[in-house]
Amino acid sequence: MTIDTKHQVLYALYSEYQKDVPDMETVHAEVLDLKVVVFNAALLKLQNEGYIQGFDWRPPETMDARKIISSYRKNIYLTRKGVEYVEKLASIDESMPSRKKIAELAKQVGLFGMDILKSFILSQIT
Repeated sequence: MTIDTKHQVLYALYSEYQKDVPDMETVHAEVLDLKVVVFNAALLKLQNEGYIQGFDWRPPETMDARKIISSYRKNIYLTRKGVEYVEKLASIDESMPSRKKIAELAKQVGLFGMDILKSFILSQIT
């Protein structure tokens, strides 16, 4: 399992995605203890790589990708590729119920000492 910023964001989105009615706006830089610029860069990478879709952002007037003027997460969803990727990395069986998938992801993340991410993921079970 990989734990870099891009993967942290992907794992958090995956855990929210498992809810019956996901609210992707609950996944933001503050809850993951990330700088906004780093969080937004991770979202852009995830979308460019085909793991998520629906991330809308407004670029700066100059082509400095580090300075996104605004971003909207409301319409983000994981693609099939994104779901399969997370489940493969975390050894999650696709037939598991959602609650069990979230618990397994939290367990895997916890092995890497990612307590903030683990807490966020576990909060999705409620």
